[in-house]
Amino acid sequence: MTRMVASLSPRTWGLYSLCLILAVSPARAQRANSVEAQPGVPAQQGRGLEQQFRERFAEVVKRRLNLDETQMQQLGRVNDRFERDRVQLLREERRARQALRAEVLAGDSADQKKVAGLLDQVLTIQRRRLDLTESEQRELATFMTPTQRAKYFAIQDQLRQRLENLRRQRQERRAGGGPGGQRPLP
Repeated sequence: MTRMVASLSPRTWGLYSLCLILAVSPARAQRANSVEAQPGVPAQQGRGLEQQFRERFAEVVKRRLNLDETQMQQLGRVNDRFERDRVQLLREERRARQALRAEVLAGDSADQKKVAGLLDQVLTIQRRRLDLTESEQRELATFMTPTQRAKYFAIQDQLRQRLENLRRQRQERRAGGGPGGQRPLP
């Protein structure tokens, strides 16, 4: 994974960041914090940035939710359990949206059946994401209060929105869109 982070271009960094936010494990960040780096061994490229993000996210979550160490460990296990599914859903949605965008940009020559199928696929992915969130919330309910869960959900949502805005801005710059420019499609 560290090699993957190090090889990301600035254009793909936003999507990776979104995956990371959705899958970040605050408890894992705290565990890594307790492990000292060996003197004389250079840090792997990309690891530092990823680690800093994880640590900062863990600090924010712990402070805002007033979680103890046991709860942070439990949160880490829950996040780890749902990580693969979140990342997979993001990949599927990105592919579907890219294909949908390509069809829509084809204008009159767009394959209407394909557009309909891609729309259905995006909606199905959104339903699966909601199911995943519901499952995660049920597990979080075993060690968090409803208020803590609501705050955690808000933190995740806020970060998702910020990264989505960054992704859109990047797309607009790439497409030559700015004020009055062409806005990218889904």
